[in-house]
Amino acid sequence: MPVIVLLLVLLNDNHKLFSSSKVLIFSIAKLTVYVTLYWECSRFIFLYMRNRFPQLKDTAKRIAVQSLVMCLFILLSGLLITGVHYAFPTDTPGPFWAEYKDVLVKSLLLMGIVTIIYECAYFFRRWEYSLYESERLKKESLIAQLELLKHQISPHFLFNSLNTLITLVPEDPRLAVVFIQRLSNVYRHVLSYNEKNLIDLETELKFLDDYLFLNKMRFGENLRVVYQLPGDLSTIQVIPFTLQMLVENAIKHNIISAKKPLTITISRSGNCMIVKNNLQVKTSGVDSTGTGLQNIINRYELLTNKQVEVVTDPSTFSVSLPFIYNSEL
Repeated sequence: MPVIVLLLVLLNDNHKLFSSSKVLIFSIAKLTVYVTLYWECSRFIFLYMRNRFPQLKDTAKRIAVQSLVMCLFILLSGLLITGVHYAFPTDTPGPFWAEYKDVLVKSLLLMGIVTIIYECAYFFRRWEYSLYESERLKKESLIAQLELLKHQISPHFLFNSLNTLITLVPEDPRLAVVFIQRLSNVYRHVLSYNEKNLIDLETELKFLDDYLFLNKMRFGENLRVVYQLPGDLSTIQVIPFTLQMLVENAIKHNIISAKKPLTITISRSGNCMIVKNNLQVKTSGVDSTGTGLQNIINRYELLTNKQVEVVTDPSTFSVSLPFIYNSEL
């Protein structure tokens, strides 16, 4: 700010300003007050506009509205400053409108300097933040892949699948072939989509169908899945393996038997997809770190700024996943 004050003093075309040290000091004091007021008012306008238009897609709108407000501010403040200059002259002022024009020119110069400083600082911070978010997203994606490898390609999962297959081969060879195809589909999906941030909901549901087929061969009618989704899913995106992780958690942590069947409902509520299951929690033999669910929450927040809602009551457990539409990407 002192540099700006000195610049304005030097740009003053009335060299008599230097003829008296008192006049010089008074002029510098006035300019300091002007610059401070301009700076703080400009800062307020910048911060307000950034809060009013926080999204990058609104940058053009923000700059247009901000420029309009700045011009009105300069016109009004220029009148005030010219009036003060006439009330407390440090030299012989010229015609009012000539002085007003001179103030406007200097105001525009000052506003230009302030705007460049603030916009450069703003975009630099946004660039730093985008790098930070990118690194966080990579970390979350890596955690998701590790979780997926632990749950989907673990010896336990493969052991259960092979045991089921051993039973099927002598009893129903055709069904055994279908089982192998579905198991192959699960692993192919994992290899194809484990590095993607988003996939369409239809693809995710096809993968979930293969995964549920393998589990229903083990649990039979004791595992029930009910879909209550809209017919057209082509415009909806999800984070890969989200539904599978939630279904797997429900299977892992709840008792599934003829007396206590597990029902999982996947439905729509407004702009959210709800995955809900009845609670009949296993009392032993299950270790849970909560990493999978927390990873889903973190990735939704990073990718969409939307919140995943988790609700638990005595009889049910549900997770609400906000829809991600193609138009938002």
